[in-house]
Order: sequence, then C-alpha cells, then structure tokens
Amino acid sequence: MSEGLKAKTLRGLFWSFFQNVSGQGVQFVIAIILARLLLPEQFGLIAMLGVFLALAQIFLDSGFGSALIQKQNTNHIDECSVFYFNIVVSFIVAGLLCITAPWIAVFYKQPLLTPLTRFLSLSIIISSFGLIQTTLMVKKVDFKTQARVSLISILVSGIIGITLAYNGSGVWSLAIQIVSFSFIRTALLWFFHNWRPSLIFSLTSLLNMFGFSSHMLGFGLINMLFDNIYYIIIGKLFSSSSLGYYYQAQRIQRVLVYTLLESTTRVTFPIFSSIQEEVIRIKLGMRKSLMFMILINSPIMIGLIVVAKPMVLVLFTEKWVPLIIYLQLFCIIGLIPVS
Repeated sequence: MSEGLKAKTLRGLFWSFFQNVSGQGVQFVIAIILARLLLPEQFGLIAMLGVFLALAQIFLDSGFGSALIQKQNTNHIDECSVFYFNIVVSFIVAGLLCITAPWIAVFYKQPLLTPLTRFLSLSIIISSFGLIQTTLMVKKVDFKTQARVSLISILVSGIIGITLAYNGSGVWSLAIQIVSFSFIRTALLWFFHNWRPSLIFSLTSLLNMFGFSSHMLGFGLINMLFDNIYYIIIGKLFSSSSLGYYYQAQRIQRVLVYTLLESTTRVTFPIFSSIQEEVIRIKLGMRKSLMFMILINSPIMIGLIVVAKPMVLVLFTEKWVPLIIYLQLFCIIGLIPVS
C-alpha cells in the first residue's frame, strides 16, 4: 500500500474499532442490567421479530448504500435519488409489517407481537432518514464521527430502556429502547453531518447503480436468512424462554466476533473500492485482513468458552443458567471469524 492509503486505513481501523468496542461495551453493560431486570421470555419476544426487522433493513438499503461507496464518481443527484428511494421503501416495508403483524402473532401464538411489530416498524422509517449520512461517512472513512453518534445513541437509548424496565414496562422497555436508538442516532447524524437533500431525483442514476446494488441486495438477503432463520425455527418449535437464551448468547458472542469483523470490513470495503482496478493489491490486503482477524479472534473465543459459566452466574444471575451451553456453542462457531 502507498503511505497515504496505509495511514488512511490505520486511522479508519482505529476509529472503527473504537466505535465498535466502545459501543458494544456500553451495549453489553446495558444488556446485563436489562437481563437482571427482565425475564428470558421477554427477550425471546423481541427475538421472534428479529428476522422480520432484519429483512426490512435489507430491503430498506437495497444495496444502493454499498453502490454509492463502490462508485468512484458520485454526485449530489445520486445521493438524493438514493435518499428519496430509501424513504419510499421504508414506508412500504413498515406498512407491510403493520399489515402482516396479526399473522406474525398467530404464527408464533403470541398475541402481544401484533402491537410490538407495529411499534417497532417505526424504527425502519426513522432509520431511512440517516442512511445517506452514514454511507458518506463510511466512504470517506470518517469513523470518528460515527463513533460519537453510535456511543451517544446507545447510551441514551439504553438509559431509557433500563428506566422503563426498572419501572415494570417489561418487553416494551426493549421495544422503546430500539425505536429511541433509531431516533437519537438519526437526529445526531443530521446534526454532525452537513449533507442535506435537494428536491431532485433521477431514475437513471438509480438504474446505473442497480447492477452492483442488486448483487449486494441478493448477498444481504442470503446472509440475513442464514443468520436469522434459527429465530423463526426456535420461536415456532420451542418456548419464548428458549429463544431468549439463544438470543442473549448470540448477542454476547457477537459483541466480540462482530466487533473485530465489522471494524475491519467497514474500513476495508471503502479502501478496496478506491483501488478496485488493482487486483494484486486487493488480494494482498484481503489476506492481511483475514490473518489479522484470525490471530485476535481465536484466543478470545477460547477464553470465553472457559469463563462462560462463572461469567453468566455472576453477571446474569441463576435465572440465566441455560444460557451457558448456548454461549459455549456460539463461541465454538465463532472460532471461524467469517461465521
């Protein structure tokens, strides 16, 4: 790598890693407090909706965010076109969730899922207003601003969720935490970033990016279904408590695995996009990134397998004992950094 590109990569890695470590660390502490205040089945109810919210998020971006990062010479028309497209899609997707909410509740045999689904659909609409700002910051490898936005959003929404849980709001404390996070994060993105939309839209611009975005959409859908299909199966065949244990174990494991994986990926994607014509440099960069992830990830997962039992008993209390075996299994899977 050239010195300028290497410095840009290292700086991006530092702030991306800081964003993920600080954000995930605060989120982990909040999750522990909420786990002590709430019951496993209440987490299970939120997990039942995880696949539907994840699916909505994939369609919301439709791969155009990644297309903007990958495209060398974007302009304001491209950005505004994707911005308005995202908002329209968010209303369509949120509307579909509201309509299908009763069927989701019947499928899981959980009547409370109807109002929960409709309420959580608000987060999809709110998030759509901040996707362009996020995309532009990723393209410029500006993870310092993203770190501030993420940390403040997690902390404030977490305090809201804990306060509600302490006052007996149950599963609604988790739902309100999710929606408030989306609102606070979007508001901060508009505050910290100076991009503003103009009243312009170009279908041609979207069509020019569709080739790349369609591939990213397809990849995102496959990856999302692979990651979330278990929520549907466990939620349907077992109790909400079982799904709560599974959900919490996966969250703990991902705090570590995805902090490393996402920190690296979010930086390397825009960097590799900037040198996409230089195949040899990309291959060397990908090899170094993979070795970096393996060297750090493996010892962390092995250590977590060893300390899983005392950690769960001390932090989550005895009502979460079944969580131990779930966590250990996830850590075995997590030994592969791309899992």
